[in-house]
Amino acid sequence: MKRSFRDADFDRLAKFWNSCSPEKYWIDGEQLRLNTVDSPVFDWGASCIEDADGEILGFVSVKKSARSLYYGPDQDVAHLSCIAYCEAQYGLDLMTEVKMILKNRGCTKLQFGQDSRHFFPGCPTDYPSLHSFLTVEGFAEGGECVDLERNLKDYSNPYPIPSGDEFRALTQKDVPALADFFDREFPYRWKYDTMTKVSIDGPSCVFGLFHGSRIDGFALVQDFTNKAPIGGAVWHVSMGKEWGALGAIGVAKDLRGKGSGHALLGSALEYLRDRGVDRCIIDWTGLVDFYGRHGFVPTRTYKAMGLEIER
Repeated sequence: MKRSFRDADFDRLAKFWNSCSPEKYWIDGEQLRLNTVDSPVFDWGASCIEDADGEILGFVSVKKSARSLYYGPDQDVAHLSCIAYCEAQYGLDLMTEVKMILKNRGCTKLQFGQDSRHFFPGCPTDYPSLHSFLTVEGFAEGGECVDLERNLKDYSNPYPIPSGDEFRALTQKDVPALADFFDREFPYRWKYDTMTKVSIDGPSCVFGLFHGSRIDGFALVQDFTNKAPIGGAVWHVSMGKEWGALGAIGVAKDLRGKGSGHALLGSALEYLRDRGVDRCIIDWTGLVDFYGRHGFVPTRTYKAMGLEIER
């Protein structure tokens, strides 16, 4: 029997997810709730849980385009946020219904992951059963990205601080300047994700590059005290109790290539280290050399996968 996510037991669903997934992709119930029904683009009509006699057989979470949240996304592209099943047939049944619903709505493409409040930026290359399932369903591969990690206990910023740059965590009085910075430099997804995070976990989850009261760079920083982990922090179960995450990160256009980016990154990592973070993740990036200079190494590799929906 298929049913909606209303009144779902997310702890049970997460336990089921974990029984189907490699350990590095395990989650907890609260993370599953945050990344599904708590998302403003969660698709209640296309997402469902399949069970029989109280036993979970599978579930699928679909997200609508984030076009209603920020400029850029194609409004006709939906996202397969996650799918879990005990047997492939249940996964196939779930996907048959998802594709029918999306086709009837006029959607042109179903992208695996990359949704607002995503789990996956693509299909993990070390999750072969998921890759095979998506391939059978008609998903085609695209580009590649990685997550990177390192231990911060012995981290020290190897880069000098450029003259005039000041780095510190934001306070409430800095929030208007942060919004101004995003409007100048990164007005779309990064603005939405970061400002939403600030509204939940407070302004100290942003580490800023300041020139006086003006913000010219930011790093989103998360640790084990946060209420709503996003990005790579969704994998905190596999990272230990003293987990941390960094990213997105960016500096103003006129500062790029002048050392401020590395200085911001190094200072933000030292901030996380001093907050007690041990294992730190940077997610959804292709900048392996840039972050590698700070000791980060790839731990997960993803392939973008999308399905064209015939109309």
